[in-house]
Amino acid sequence: MTIVILILILVGVGLYVWVRRTPETTPAIRGEAVARRLGCFGCHGPQGQGGVSDPTSPGGAIVDWHYATTKMFISSEQDIREWILYGKPTNATARLAIDDHATLVPMPAYQGLLSDRELDDLVAYFLAVSGWRDEIPDDAYEGRKIAQRLGCFGCHGPSGMGGVPNPRSFKGHIPPWDGKEFDELVQDDDELREWILEGKTERLWNNPAARFFLERQSTPMPAYHDHLSDAELELLVKYINWLREDRTEPDSRRAAPETVIGTIPVRSR
Repeated sequence: MTIVILILILVGVGLYVWVRRTPETTPAIRGEAVARRLGCFGCHGPQGQGGVSDPTSPGGAIVDWHYATTKMFISSEQDIREWILYGKPTNATARLAIDDHATLVPMPAYQGLLSDRELDDLVAYFLAVSGWRDEIPDDAYEGRKIAQRLGCFGCHGPSGMGGVPNPRSFKGHIPPWDGKEFDELVQDDDELREWILEGKTERLWNNPAARFFLERQSTPMPAYHDHLSDAELELLVKYINWLREDRTEPDSRRAAPETVIGTIPVRSR
């Protein structure tokens, strides 16, 4: 029996080495790499969260990517794309805001420096970091607020769109909620509820190879069974499912933007 367990562990280690060669990628994860390559964080701060001084700005710093700030300059996803490509939008209202908030270091124009896919990925990353979303169903919106309160985005990335490193885990990082890894770890909503409530699933815990990594990972999934009501659990599941569905739909399904304060969306009524 001991030999069988040892063989299973070795197989698991081999599988771990193999999957690490092809790490998970999502639009938001790729977009972070694009932002880093273009130098976005040099002006907008780490993850676009601000902190870079600009003596000519009314706030004393270059605009961060919190929606409370960017709502003065952005009214649609098209505006975001134009800021990136041309260094300014064609939208008249946004352009008036530029005149009122002139900066010592102007926004660069990246047209010709990134592909269409890189532009899409960078926009996906901006949307994830800022928390800005187009129309979101009421139940998914409430679920997002719960995820924010529980600190889920600190590990699973902005809006759950990309995780942080997690040494000795199965993939070497905390998985996003938007990608193929999710399908490997979560077979259905019942397993998703298990992950949230217990911090693991019975299916994987009873698999010696999978358990080997679950026990060794530096940052295990917390068990929230004492911190969520049944209703809150269902809302969180709704948000995660909506997030994954939304990221696979074409942009044509998007409706009017919501209003966001910081990274918490507040729906305009």
